[in-house]
Amino acid sequence: MQNLKWKRIGLGMVVAGTAVGIYAALRYGNHFLDTFEDTAHDEAAQGDFVKTSEGWRIHYTVQGEGSPVVMIHGFLDSHKTWRRNEHVLAHNHRVYTIDALGFGASERVRAPIYTLKKQAAFLAEFFETQKIERADVIGHSMGGALALQFAYDFPELVHKLVLVAPATFIYGALPRNGMKTMPRQITRGVLGIYEKIQGDRGNPVRFAYGDPERITPDAIQIRNSMMRVRGQHDALISMTKSKRDANVPQELYKVAAPTLIVWGRKDRVVPASHARKHIRALPNARLEWIENAGHLPHEEEPHAVNELVKNFLAE
Repeated sequence: MQNLKWKRIGLGMVVAGTAVGIYAALRYGNHFLDTFEDTAHDEAAQGDFVKTSEGWRIHYTVQGEGSPVVMIHGFLDSHKTWRRNEHVLAHNHRVYTIDALGFGASERVRAPIYTLKKQAAFLAEFFETQKIERADVIGHSMGGALALQFAYDFPELVHKLVLVAPATFIYGALPRNGMKTMPRQITRGVLGIYEKIQGDRGNPVRFAYGDPERITPDAIQIRNSMMRVRGQHDALISMTKSKRDANVPQELYKVAAPTLIVWGRKDRVVPASHARKHIRALPNARLEWIENAGHLPHEEEPHAVNELVKNFLAE
């Protein structure tokens, strides 16, 4: 009995010590993010801002003259993902690159409002402020899903669609009412510990390229600097808590705009099988493969992608 008593005491001390250690680690993670996030969202702005009807600031750049083209980046990215494409399209078009709410130089919102329908509504407001009556819309990954939702909700505003590895079916698999995450301070602490341990090694671009030898320092720096924007990790937590409010992919058959789908054959982020799902569902789409590219073909093979897009928009 005496031995059992001491064993219970010892077990209790281990549990208590573990709890204290976890608590201290989470506090450290939160404190680390407080200093890690050292940049204001608009500090690295390269363009201008529009304010949504709800008062949030969305950043965009514009260049060129001609028929309008609006470009939307993917998850954990910014308008800078188009740095090897926008100037080429600007020879014949007025090109707008947008930072979706919660990314790039746009505002970080802590509320769980990050739905495709809400973002599509913000995009429609952007069209109104810029007096864009109709545009070609280009979207990558998350931005591709957003472009499709926008074309569903506002078909009169869309001339053609270009979808680069759209994450539509991944979005459609998310929990309808958002993920049941832990309390924010716990999740935030875990994210802080991850950022501390991983450093540059955790940069998602390392997994997104088909050929790691093609990764340039600016590709990593662009994503790293965005993660240091104040409120970034709180925004990411709110994204996981946001409801899945969208009409895609289940009603893709209603999106009739002429659509070009571009996919890297070595994509390890969104499965290549999803390319065929889009082709089967969309009534007016065609698919072009970029053989040696991963999830970011417009960065890895910009010349090939630019030629495909230019020719498609000119048809």
